Amino acid sequence: MFNSQTFDTLKLQADSTFTLTLPGGEYERAQFYLYGKKKMGSLFAKEGTMRIELDGWAEKPMTIIEGQDDKTVRVAELLDQLYEDVFAIRAQRGDRWQIARDTVAASVRRKLTDYALSLDKEVEGVDEDLRTKVRQDIRMQLLLAFQNQVLATSFRSSEATKQEWLAQLDSMTAFCSINHPCSPFSLSFYDAASYDTGIRYYTKGEPKPEGVEKGVQLAFYDFTHRLTGKAQEAALAQLFLEDEFQQRYDPQLLELADEFRRLYPESGWMPWVDRAVAKNRAFNETTIPADIHFPDVSSAKTLKDVTDRYKGKVIFMDIWATWCGPCRASFAHIAPLQEYAAANDVVLLYLSIDRPEDDEKWRKMAAHYNLKGEHVRGQEAFHREIYDTFGHQGALSIPRCVIFDKQGNIRFSTAASPEQWDKLKEQLQEAAR
Repeated sequence: MFNSQTFDTLKLQADSTFTLTLPGGEYERAQFYLYGKKKMGSLFAKEGTMRIELDGWAEKPMTIIEGQDDKTVRVAELLDQLYEDVFAIRAQRGDRWQIARDTVAASVRRKLTDYALSLDKEVEGVDEDLRTKVRQDIRMQLLLAFQNQVLATSFRSSEATKQEWLAQLDSMTAFCSINHPCSPFSLSFYDAASYDTGIRYYTKGEPKPEGVEKGVQLAFYDFTHRLTGKAQEAALAQLFLEDEFQQRYDPQLLELADEFRRLYPESGWMPWVDRAVAKNRAFNETTIPADIHFPDVSSAKTLKDVTDRYKGKVIFMDIWATWCGPCRASFAHIAPLQEYAAANDVVLLYLSIDRPEDDEKWRKMAAHYNLKGEHVRGQEAFHREIYDTFGHQGALSIPRCVIFDKQGNIRFSTAASPEQWDKLKEQLQEAAR
């Protein structure tokens, strides 16, 4: 089963080599990335030893030197290309099958199913176990492509057209078989299963079960009632792993963890699930320290009403949100800024654009990352002002750092981030003059 929610780092030895040991028994699939740069390739592994060469700057970054036949290598490359093609259609960067502008649902389904059948022929010749897994990987990826088009179309079409697409989706889903025991071998399985749940309740409008809240509770309910066996186990496990990877820390998962353990007490996913649950629990048990402040700004009508509280001091303002991954990543670099602010009477003002319903999570995340300073969540009264002042054409890119001088004027509308400490320090010093 492919774990699409966890990444590990290879530790190179002194001679630039590494050893990676995978569990034996069934086929495993490993993907390799040059972090922050590009995907290098993937391979299938079972029993035995393989030797590969990775070169991030080569035209072909990954080469299997020994331990795998050419046919199996070719199949791995085929799946890598399929993943890129599906990602391109989802990101509107390409359209291999000419489906983006195809408004006929049956035509789109036919193009994708025909392509799946053509790829089936290309994987003939590998052993039966791997061939079955690869066939399901192909189907999960192409199902995800079709789901993407259903969602894109349903928001801009008539009710009749929407129902036509949903009917074709039922046929496509039956062809692809999410519940197949080999479906979890696909890196797209969890996304396809999650999309299926979302479409079921939010696009088709099926009634939500009584007593089940939206979000992870609904996903857990749907997976346990719609999937079985390995497909159910993998989907449920990755629900916890996604929570960890995205750093959502949904408290509802703490209760659901006990149900997962009851259903799958011997699950091979358990070490990762336990780790994810431990991080979730630690986050939700976070207490707010005395040096993290949440001033009452409910009466503020403008952002100036907020910054005027600190007139006479330089203000470093960080616009962020709990759902923003780059925002959270930037908090790893705040120590020098915190030390400088304490020594030079600089106000650290964190302006969140989170929704009111995420208030508790916002407060806990501020404490979780030890964001010493002042914390304000953008109020409805000046929400539009934030976007108009610091955004572009109604869109706001975050994290966004801003520096105010001692008179409350914006000195740097796009200031350096904490990762660029030397430049940020210069800007803070200039604002203080």
